[in-house]
Amino acid sequence: MMYNNSHTRLVNWAKIVLPLLALALLSTIFLVSRRIDPSAAIPYAKVDVEKLARENAVTRPEYSGVTDTGATLSVTAAMARTQPAQDQGASADQVAAKLTAPDGHVTDLSANEGLFQPNSNRIDLTGKVAMQTSDGYRVNSEKIELQTDSSVLTSPGPIHGTSPFGTLDAGYMQIVPTADGSGHDLVFKQGVKLVYQPQQ
Repeated sequence: MMYNNSHTRLVNWAKIVLPLLALALLSTIFLVSRRIDPSAAIPYAKVDVEKLARENAVTRPEYSGVTDTGATLSVTAAMARTQPAQDQGASADQVAAKLTAPDGHVTDLSANEGLFQPNSNRIDLTGKVAMQTSDGYRVNSEKIELQTDSSVLTSPGPIHGTSPFGTLDAGYMQIVPTADGSGHDLVFKQGVKLVYQPQQ
């Protein structure tokens, strides 16, 4: 009987104390939480809307497709602007491209600038163009021309880079599909210089 009385008293006290504790906790949360300033401006991206409208610019454009050889091509840019005087092409800033052959061979490219020419199925990458392949080639060039319909990449000017077996310099470079179209071959011409560095 004494147990039942003590249990009843405990339950009665709990009915009083627990709601008071919950109320105290809620009050503390509201008092400690940071006050919201309704007059503070909502942060927006700093974009010149009038300039975008005037230049017919698009932010973060993306292009993707499949070439004649079955390779997938994806291209992104920070911003693109139409060029009416160039057959309705578009110039772009901070361009990144990825070409993936059917056999899984990947070629990644990045450039400061790009010129999209859909009428000729071509993208010209300029301004410190960097290329990296999944089999270990890293190449720098001032310009690389990318044919969007045939998986062909061409550097008409000098290149400098590294390979799995040493450093490379050449006056011309091209990536072309293999005979069966499943992968890509790298072709270097015009004063090719290879400094062989045996792996330790």
